[in-house]
Amino acid sequence: MSFRMALLSDVHFDPGFRDNPGQCNHMADVLLLRAVQRINRFLKPDVVLVLGDLVRDGEAPGALMALEALKDCLANLDAPVIAIPGNHDPDGFYNIFKCPPPIVEFNGVRLIPFVDADEPGFNARRLAEDMGRFAEARADFDGPIIALQHVPVFPPGAADCPYNHSNADEIIAAMQQYGVGLAISGHFHDGMPLMHTEHAAFFAAGALCEPPYAFYEIVLDGHQLSSIAHSLSMPEALQLADTHVHSEFAYCGENVAVAPDIELAALLGLSGLRITEHTGQLYFDKETFWEARFMPDGLDTICGRAMRVDEYFTLAHSAQRLSNMDIDVRFGFEVDSDFTGRPVLREQDRKRAAFLNGALHWLPELRKPEPDIERAGDEFLGIMQRFVPSGIDVLAHPFRVFSRAKVAPPTAIFDPLVRMLREHGVAAEINFHVQEPQAAFVRRCLDARVKLTLGSDAHNLYEVGELWPHLRLLETCGFDGDLRDILLV
Repeated sequence: MSFRMALLSDVHFDPGFRDNPGQCNHMADVLLLRAVQRINRFLKPDVVLVLGDLVRDGEAPGALMALEALKDCLANLDAPVIAIPGNHDPDGFYNIFKCPPPIVEFNGVRLIPFVDADEPGFNARRLAEDMGRFAEARADFDGPIIALQHVPVFPPGAADCPYNHSNADEIIAAMQQYGVGLAISGHFHDGMPLMHTEHAAFFAAGALCEPPYAFYEIVLDGHQLSSIAHSLSMPEALQLADTHVHSEFAYCGENVAVAPDIELAALLGLSGLRITEHTGQLYFDKETFWEARFMPDGLDTICGRAMRVDEYFTLAHSAQRLSNMDIDVRFGFEVDSDFTGRPVLREQDRKRAAFLNGALHWLPELRKPEPDIERAGDEFLGIMQRFVPSGIDVLAHPFRVFSRAKVAPPTAIFDPLVRMLREHGVAAEINFHVQEPQAAFVRRCLDARVKLTLGSDAHNLYEVGELWPHLRLLETCGFDGDLRDILLV
């Protein structure tokens, strides 16, 4: 039986602090939420361990509010959480977070969360009354036991880590006596790889607030231990561009805005960013857009007009002028298709755009109470026959119109769509926002040499540049070559 743990440590959140260039303190809550979402969707651990130093300065006036904000982020986790404070956290830590019991058991594994006394030099010491918990955890139990603490525990001198417990030898002897096989810590921002001794293993998670902004995974499988670092930043060597990000003009946006979009993209190792806002949301008011009233007549729709394109490009020009980030930022549109396949895009706006993602968000057949899926597939292809050749660069989230209706796209439409995309030089987007991309369709695109794009479709800042699942999907599809050969950026 395997037991999977996700580890988060040293977030050092301070929303008003930008004075440490080596740390991302002011947006650490965004990094944490990004980790939470990836953990939920892809790791699905048995437990999440939060190993302390959630805030930068526990004595600062806003420390408790910052801690509350992080608690709200962590409340999104599907797995149970054990949180322990670090030396930077405020005294009221357990007034905000739930204090774990002295011994916690999940799926046949016992965990002992320690809150140790501080020692000079950012070290720690385990008090005598806490040492007895090793024996308590072993009583009438023959399964694995894991010790949790903020400051690392390891054999003195055995690792290149400047922090330890002043009574580490005593702790390790007690671990050996009671068969505690693993000590998991945080605190040391560089992290400490999994270290094995004859009787136990030791690990320290690196800091989430410092590049590469990583969280960690430890898997206990029988007597085997393994660890994986999950970087939130993208490898700079890949020169990736997120080709689908929204702005403050999006009706569907949560907290996205151009300035932090660009800042995050640069921070997380992207070389390019494409801000592409819905034309349907720039041309029409919210009610007209969300009720799809513009879909039958497209640009000819008279009711609900709310032209905001000039304001959008004013923001674009301002952002490009003020940005000093080493990142290629371009502004364009997510061009809506109407029900006949005509792009909802004025010609004068097409000329202003540097990038066009085309998107279909509604199908008449799928709006019926009991749609005919085969007929919906035919309807989709009919619209695409006009929309794909209309001058768009990319077909965004090709089958979301089906996933939003909670039905699978008919596979019979894959090959005809691939042929259209190839004929007209239009790329297909890989997009994980509120959907799972169709791997079979991606494989067909690769086989047909249809270009691909990697789009986060970010509506929340935590999504900007989150292209890890896209890269994993390409691996699953068997691609192991040079991304420049297959990507349109």
